[in-house]
Amino acid sequence: MNQIKNKRAFATGVIATIAALICLGIIMTQGAQPRFVISLIILIAWSMVSYFTAFTKKGVAEQASEYADERDRYIAQRSSHTTLLISNYLLFGGCFLGLLLYGIFKNTLFLTVAVTLCSVLVVMLIVLICANIWFEKRS
Repeated sequence: MNQIKNKRAFATGVIATIAALICLGIIMTQGAQPRFVISLIILIAWSMVSYFTAFTKKGVAEQASEYADERDRYIAQRSSHTTLLISNYLLFGGCFLGLLLYGIFKNTLFLTVAVTLCSVLVVMLIVLICANIWFEKRS
C-alpha cells in the first residue's frame, strides 16, 4: 500500500469524492440535469488528480520545511503574527463601523454585518487558542 505523502491533497480528494457522490445521488433522484453531470465530471477528475498528487508528491509545506533555517522560520512566524494582528484590527473596525451605522440608520443590514464580523473574530480567537494549546503540547 502506498504511503500518503501530501495530506492536504488527500483531504481534498476525499472532499471531492464525497461531493461527487452527492452529485451522483442527485442525478439518480432528479434526473440527469446538465449542471449536475458537468459537476460530477469535474469532481471526479479533481478527486483523481488529488489522489494522484497525495500519493506521489510531497506538499509544498513539507518541502519548504526541509530547507528552512531558523531565520526563515522566524520571519514566517513574525509575518503570520502581523497578518493576524492586522486582520483582527480590520475585523474589529468593521464590526464597530457596522454597529455605528446601524445606530445611525437603523438598517438591519448593518447589524447583520456587525454580528458576522464579530462572529469571525470569536471564531479566530477560538482557533488561535486551540492552535496554541496544540503547539504547546506538541513542542
